Amino acid sequence: CPDGMSKGLQVHNAVIRECLTAHGGYEVKTIGDSFMVAFENAAAAVQFSLAVQIDLVHAMWPAALSDLEHLRWIDEGPWCGLRVRVGVHCGEVDVQLNPLTG
Repeated sequence: CPDGMSKGLQVHNAVIRECLTAHGGYEVKTIGDSFMVAFENAAAAVQFSLAVQIDLVHAMWPAALSDLEHLRWIDEGPWCGLRVRVGVHCGEVDVQLNPLTG
């Protein structure tokens, strides 16, 4: 289901970026399906985390994904569509310039 996963990743990324904008976040970098994002404060990060989980549940996922056993949809409850994890870390920022990009 390479095409289904490709489209699923597009849905995933669009939902995350929409929520990021809505909650005043900044996209630091992405690697595959992973996002590193930053917020002005921990409360905004937690609000984003909850909103992105809710929006991902309600996203229009490609039907081809439901054909894969390990990605099968559960119509009842909070687990509908792809499963994602969101971690929130807070503390002082240690800014270090990237030697390649400055």
